This record gives sequence, structure tokens and C-alpha cells, in this order.
Amino acid sequence: MNDPRELLSWSFGSINLPYEKIFEGYYSDKTHIDCQQKYGNMIKDKFQILSFSGAQNEGWNNEMMWAHYGGMHSGVCLEFEEDILLDNLATKYPEIEYHLENVSYSNNNKSPWINWQPNKSEEENMSDILGYLVKDMTLTKSIFWEKEDERRLVCKNVDKQLFIPIQKALRTVYLGVTFNKNGKEMVESVFRSLTGRCNLSIMVYQHNRFERWGMRLDSTGQIITCDFDDLT
Repeated sequence: MNDPRELLSWSFGSINLPYEKIFEGYYSDKTHIDCQQKYGNMIKDKFQILSFSGAQNEGWNNEMMWAHYGGMHSGVCLEFEEDILLDNLATKYPEIEYHLENVSYSNNNKSPWINWQPNKSEEENMSDILGYLVKDMTLTKSIFWEKEDERRLVCKNVDKQLFIPIQKALRTVYLGVTFNKNGKEMVESVFRSLTGRCNLSIMVYQHNRFERWGMRLDSTGQIITCDFDDLT
């Protein structure tokens, strides 16, 4: 994560939050700010986020994303079938609550507050807090990130690291325009390891834009390029 909000510690103003009980034996006037950050990070650690591009556009042809996150065009881009990926998540982790939404971009300087309910347990309060913070803290970014065109899968109230199975959900693997600099052997290795599991495409830059070519085997078993639509 490179968004400052995600990189730095979280802390919130609060109403009725019993720091002295949550941090019994540690909390004092001198440690108040530290306890604010500790509890803020307890909230932060309850979220796990999987980020995608292509919220409003196709995603695979986002030049900026290739430059920033695709190894300066030498890496890969993974395209998933959204419904199948969510089915995989729900099957493996049926207890997990999640949100899949497009990120909103705004320079709103709103600072969320925590409202603690004394009649509820610490676990119930945490669940409520995660519910009303999910939009402001995980699904909103400043307008400077708008070109990422991000869509996020946010899992909340998580106590363990999640690993979502991608079998059957992986639709296409795109190789960057300079991926072939990794060597012919690497291209062939990637192709043969993915054959039959998903489509494989190589990015080309022509007419001042990205285009995608398909990759397949010819009748002699050699890897050749083709029209991407011929893969489906």
C-alpha cells in the first residue's frame, strides 16, 4: 500500500471509548495519544484489502498502472472473473464479511469518529466500528489516485491472513510490453504453465495505445500470436 492513509498509523477521536479498560495497566494521561494509535491500528488490522484496477475502464490497458505496479511494463496483469472469485472466497471463508466496490475519489477532509456503546461488548463495538468506517477508511482515496481506477475487495473483522483460491476465477494473464526481455525461455515457461487454465495475452503498443494480442499454439506446437478475440 502506498496511500499515506494506509501507510501510516490510524487514530480517531472518540466518544465513551474506555481506553483505561482496553489498555488496563498501561493507559494514563501520558499514554493517551499512544493508546489512540494502538486502538486505531487494532481497527486497521481487522481489514484486509485486495485491490484491482478497471473499475470504470478495462484495466489491462492502463499505462500508468503498468508503469507503477507492473515492473515498468516487464511484469504481468491478472484478470479475474469477479463472480467466481467471490464464490471462492465465500466457500473457503463463509464467516467473512466483505465489500466489493469501486473506490471513491475525493479531497473531503472528513475525520471519522468512534462512538462506543457502553451496553455492548468490546467485540460487538469493534464489529459496529468496522461497519461504519469501511467506506471512509478503505473505500475512499484522494483525487490524486483517481487514475488508478480502483475497485476493492475489503474483508472486515478478520483475525487471520486470508488466501483466496483463484482457480477457475483467473480469466487472462497479460504479459507486459517488455516482458520478453526476461528471455524467450521465460515466455515459453509462463505460457506452458498456464495453458488450459486461462487465456494468455501479450501487450503491444501501437497507434499510441496499448493493444492485446492472444497467444496460442500452432499445429506444430510452436507459440504464436493471434487476434485476442480468437482465444474465446
